[in-house]
Amino acid sequence: MAASQKPPREEVRTTIDYFDDPGVPLVPMIIGGPEKPKRQPKIATPVAIQNVRGREGDFTLDKQGFQYVKHKSKFTTFDDDELVRREHYAELEVMLRQALENTKGLPKPSSIHMMTHIQRYSPVTGEAPKGPAGPLYGVHVDQSFSAAEGVAQRWLGGRAEELLAKPRYMIINIWRPVQTITRDPLAVCDAQSVPDSDLVFVPVQFPDHKTEAVEVKPPTDDAGAHRWYFMDGQTPEDVLLFKQVDSCAAPGVPRRTPHCAFKDTGLKEGEGEPRQSIEIRAFVFFDQVSPDED
Repeated sequence: MAASQKPPREEVRTTIDYFDDPGVPLVPMIIGGPEKPKRQPKIATPVAIQNVRGREGDFTLDKQGFQYVKHKSKFTTFDDDELVRREHYAELEVMLRQALENTKGLPKPSSIHMMTHIQRYSPVTGEAPKGPAGPLYGVHVDQSFSAAEGVAQRWLGGRAEELLAKPRYMIINIWRPVQTITRDPLAVCDAQSVPDSDLVFVPVQFPDHKTEAVEVKPPTDDAGAHRWYFMDGQTPEDVLLFKQVDSCAAPGVPRRTPHCAFKDTGLKEGEGEPRQSIEIRAFVFFDQVSPDED
């Protein structure tokens, strides 16, 4: 084994920031105003995050709410937003459709709509942030089920009403490292291990619209542990798909995937390259709820 390589790890023991529920109604989180958004109260909680490397096929959108897909993009940088929208969205739509069609338990998508993207950069010590968003260390889901309709109306315009009438829809995040991750990996939680009682819905106010995000409380004693996973040494070809919303409420269907960045306790202070990633959000519609329907 080369000196620069590290042996594979089964898990990383670290802490992640869950929501510290104050037990009172929450005021809206204001984003995009003149003041910096107030951080929700958090509580650092010890967890063991399992490495999926070598057993990626055990995890699917239909079972845990996330899956890893091998995909080589023709792009190695994503700084040109217009080029990303014009060409990268198109190649990802093909990839996502193939992944969904090959996932057991899911119907074939009738239409896929790429909505928006964001790049995230780990801050470099002593330097100004390179981009508008760094890794998010607090456990969260980007939007609630009730917020999905507003997302469709904002991004799909006049087609939203027709598409939302489909039997099933999902909002899926497509998350790709820009370079191999050596710091601040992204962890995803098995949606089946997180009961709805551990979720807290937080109103969010943007300058032009309102929405609702989801915070996650530490697991309650009677619910058991949340099951967390990551891919050690995730490369740009190891693309992560995870559900933000699934309209299907059938028993056993993972409907949302809590996720967060975490501090890798296997690294020394200052070790590892700053993380760079791009995530694209897609709205997917289905003409069937399940593949078994006629």
